Amino acid sequence: MKDSSDVAEDFQESGTDVAIIGMAERLSRAADLDINSGPELEDDQAWFELWNVQLGLWLQHQLDEGRADANLPLWHHLHEAVDVVSMRRALALLVDRHQALRLSFRDTPDGPRQRVLPVYDLEVPLVDLTGAADPEAETDRLLLAESTTAFDDLGTPPVRAKIYRLASDHYCVLLNVHHIVSDGTSMRTLLHELLLCYRAFAAGEQPSLAPLPTAFDTFVRDRQQWLSGAECKSMETYWLDQLAAPLPRLRIGDYDAPAEEVVNETVEFGVAADLTEGLVGLAKELHVTLHVLLLSAFAVALRDISSDDDIVVCVPFSGRDTRKLEGMVGNFVNPLSVRMTMSGSDAFGDVVRRARTASIGAYANSRYPFTRLLGKLDVEARPGRNPVFSCSFQFTDFLPPARQTSQLDLCLYGRPAGDQLSLRLNYNSRRLAKSEVEEFQSGFLAVLGQVVADAAIPLAALSEPLRQARRAAQATSGTRRRLGSLRASRSSTPNA
Repeated sequence: MKDSSDVAEDFQESGTDVAIIGMAERLSRAADLDINSGPELEDDQAWFELWNVQLGLWLQHQLDEGRADANLPLWHHLHEAVDVVSMRRALALLVDRHQALRLSFRDTPDGPRQRVLPVYDLEVPLVDLTGAADPEAETDRLLLAESTTAFDDLGTPPVRAKIYRLASDHYCVLLNVHHIVSDGTSMRTLLHELLLCYRAFAAGEQPSLAPLPTAFDTFVRDRQQWLSGAECKSMETYWLDQLAAPLPRLRIGDYDAPAEEVVNETVEFGVAADLTEGLVGLAKELHVTLHVLLLSAFAVALRDISSDDDIVVCVPFSGRDTRKLEGMVGNFVNPLSVRMTMSGSDAFGDVVRRARTASIGAYANSRYPFTRLLGKLDVEARPGRNPVFSCSFQFTDFLPPARQTSQLDLCLYGRPAGDQLSLRLNYNSRRLAKSEVEEFQSGFLAVLGQVVADAAIPLAALSEPLRQARRAAQATSGTRRRLGSLRASRSSTPNA
């Protein structure tokens, strides 16, 4: 059973993958949708455009209706007697406070639009499980069922809440929202405010919450105006230069496997304390963050298994680039692309410096929406694939949910864990076998060990220790498919 600290780790910007994978394909397929059959808008002024990855989530809903990939379920157990009336009041306050929880969506002749309902009465049923043979097991079953139930109608605010009573002194409150109205940071905010408001109401007091500096509809309208300004044009130029054609295709695993079905699996592993200490020291020596250092090692390990010298990695960004968005609920996520070129003669320190420069540039231009960029890049839409990148890296204070759905081939997530590092590889098992991912894991750890010993080591000199690490992983693998056999048959033309 999860407590609040566990739950908070489960809702982060990893949900970005759901919105952006296959975006170009969805944009092209959207032309086939009949968007002119709906009734006239009763109040044109109330409706406003969708922002950035909201558009991709809307198109996913239209084209893949019935899937629950975009759900962001959050639940919290309270081992005490709960005042159900106060909990319902707390949830109602959150809906009233945050416009994003009152958003309604629809198609129009000018494209999808959203509006904020003035009021929304969220039903919060009480589910009594005290009579169940095993209330905790039944709660887990119901939470899973709720988490995997899609929001069929986005015309109604896609928010659901329930209170489960397991015993007189054990309750569980669930809040499930669609990613189109929320993101990981928002879910942490909602959990914090829900508990704060509940405690206040249960004590007969009024909650003390700081006023929000802006509203969601104001944010979107301001950003739409920003798109016509000089700063936007400058950022657009930056991204078009960074992602100039030909964009590389990271060919790992079965690159041409059918994309209709995505099955994600994970491999959990860690970095021991002594190696972590060495990495922290190396980051200080190279004047970079641990994030940049690990991103560099990730790119080097990808280069080793793919034989690609040009690699683009997705680095999810919260999109909260101004203090006005602090405490706000909504989907502000914007995926950033970090492109790095390498060669065998490069020292690892050279790669780190390039990763630092590319990361600084990406964050400095992070306001430019990724969905707008897709429409301007010279890329080919491929079903089920993002046309810009196929791998992702994120190192923060949390790990994303193991259950997340991503159509990217390989995602590496990490966080500090005391004096060690906790890492997770999320992979598409329709394209990569577990043995291949374990090979990559071994290669990545080998990179870390080698560069701590010698940051000036050329990438060419890493080939043999990485090959030995992969062979050791192959020896213990339960399957026979190996990265090298696929790599050997690839064309030497990067974009072939």
